[in-house]
Amino acid sequence: MYKFFVVVCALMLSFLPTVLLAAENPVDSKKTTWGDIMTDIFGKYPLPASADGNNAAGQKRTLDIPKNWEFDLGVERFIISNTSYEIGEEGGSFTRPLSRLIFPVNVWWMNFDLRRTSPRWSVGARAAFALNRNSNGWMEDLDWGTEGSASHMTNYSRNYCDVRGGILFRGDADVNVSDWLRLPSNWEVRPLFKFQYQRFTLMTHDGVQDNYDSGTTVPLDGNCISFTQDWYLYMIGLRGTYKHDINKNLTIKIRGEADWGPALGYNKDHHEQRSGNLWGYINSYGDAIYFLTGVDMIVSKTITMGVGINYLNIRTSGRIHDVNEDEDRDLWWSNGVKSSSDQLGLTAHIAYAF
Repeated sequence: MYKFFVVVCALMLSFLPTVLLAAENPVDSKKTTWGDIMTDIFGKYPLPASADGNNAAGQKRTLDIPKNWEFDLGVERFIISNTSYEIGEEGGSFTRPLSRLIFPVNVWWMNFDLRRTSPRWSVGARAAFALNRNSNGWMEDLDWGTEGSASHMTNYSRNYCDVRGGILFRGDADVNVSDWLRLPSNWEVRPLFKFQYQRFTLMTHDGVQDNYDSGTTVPLDGNCISFTQDWYLYMIGLRGTYKHDINKNLTIKIRGEADWGPALGYNKDHHEQRSGNLWGYINSYGDAIYFLTGVDMIVSKTITMGVGINYLNIRTSGRIHDVNEDEDRDLWWSNGVKSSSDQLGLTAHIAYAF
């Protein structure tokens, strides 16, 4: 946890130069009315005339005036995506990993976004919910043993995997620095800070297990493993756009984003077909990276329709708490304990600015 707080403090301090630069270099015109708190929060109506983006040569660039608010409704499809964890043998012996579990999360999401926009900054929030129950893939459970100095796989099982629940919340804030960088008017660059929370609630069931030591295959009927994974991500990054006006009512916008930051993971699983009452709890920390690219079509500066692709990679390590009250088992260890997630999403959305 100490390392995590050091990283968070460093991320927060990284925004200090941006804040100081904002104080020293205010926008000459069309500036955000920082003194009027109610206007800052709710927006200014009626909207002033929008900047045309054609600044004369030698003049300082001014920022385009966006609408005050934007509501976005989208759908997202995860493909070849999973969340997983693995552990080594308790006591720090050679066997690592001892067990690895990979849960598919190829689900559809419904995304709801609301963003407050201004020439200099924007603040937004997203809530998303998983729509389908079938994760469209096998959950895999792999176990290893040790012979001498080498490990070998002893068991492999695969099960159907249901998504009993999936939620996502994201909040972010960014600052428009395009004029400070003296970029052309059709380019926009925004450093950002983002927090994201994600939860998967999964149940595996009705599978089959191959036992390599005995050469047998046994069915796994009914529920097998209930699994809950929580991710907390604290990220800094950069988003940018390039706009090209087709005519006065139609604009094409290409957008991109790259983020990095520390990640905290908490997961628990219940092996329902093991003897006794076996629970495992893992606390882990590490980092995450995120990339996004997409293309939008803006109609009459009010309606935006677009598609995109994004990728989130999370890698953490930590400790497991292994509990089986019926067998008087209560152990902690960190050997080979890792949690991770790979999420590749295809998105389509429509937004209304007002």
